[in-house]
Amino acid sequence: MNSNIDVVRLSAKDSAMIDKFVRAGEFQNKSEFVTYAIKKAINEVILRELEEKSRTTSPMAQKDVDNLLTEIKEIRKKLWEGYAHRIF
Repeated sequence: MNSNIDVVRLSAKDSAMIDKFVRAGEFQNKSEFVTYAIKKAINEVILRELEEKSRTTSPMAQKDVDNLLTEIKEIRKKLWEGYAHRIF
């Protein structure tokens, strides 16, 4: 996996909160927390965009909506399983 090094500025309060999560064992280090937070934010933005697009298109049949939601859940599950596999 290719990766980039990016500098992120955090407030002292946010940095201290992340340190608490790391000490509590929620994350192995700050980098892992930042990676998790970014993936979560990306996922939320994608879902919000899908919701907005769904409002502007013609209504879908409930069966199609259910199939799409199932597909999205499977994609999210695979993404998070892959992430969890790398960190544990």
